[in-house]
Amino acid sequence: MKKGDQSAFEQLYKTYYENLCVYLKSYTSDHAKIEDTVQDVFIKLWHKRKRLSVKKSLKSYLYRAAYNTLMDSYRKQQRNDEMLSSYYHTAVMRAIETDTTIKTDKITKMKSCIELLPGKCKQVFVESKISGLKRAQVAENLNITIKTVEGHITKAYALLKMCLETTT
Repeated sequence: MKKGDQSAFEQLYKTYYENLCVYLKSYTSDHAKIEDTVQDVFIKLWHKRKRLSVKKSLKSYLYRAAYNTLMDSYRKQQRNDEMLSSYYHTAVMRAIETDTTIKTDKITKMKSCIELLPGKCKQVFVESKISGLKRAQVAENLNITIKTVEGHITKAYALLKMCLETTT
């Protein structure tokens, strides 16, 4: 095989391919990964054939190479998974930061627009929508009718909508 004899390589392949697949089956049930690993071992063997120096037996060498190749592929996959997880985490954190920034900006704009509402309209809107008082309570507190409260709230919504559209 060192001299490039393909028939010797093919014989080696036929002899050990299935045995190596069975051996790797004890480490993983992923049949495609097993086949890819064993094929990689034989490809490397062919490419390194001229400088290959087997100390003990070729069989031991092939089993050790198959095991190491499989473990290397799992380590590489684990690094890729960790890297993807890191990218995902970074993207999520950026999205949260951006979302928080947008939310803070909108709240600031809304507060500014509420401050621009006319006196009584602002007072009715704040008591009703921000403090959460019922319309009847707001009417009683401000000594106005419920219809007037509803009118101020309707007016406040219209003014806020215009204000927010012009500031965005």
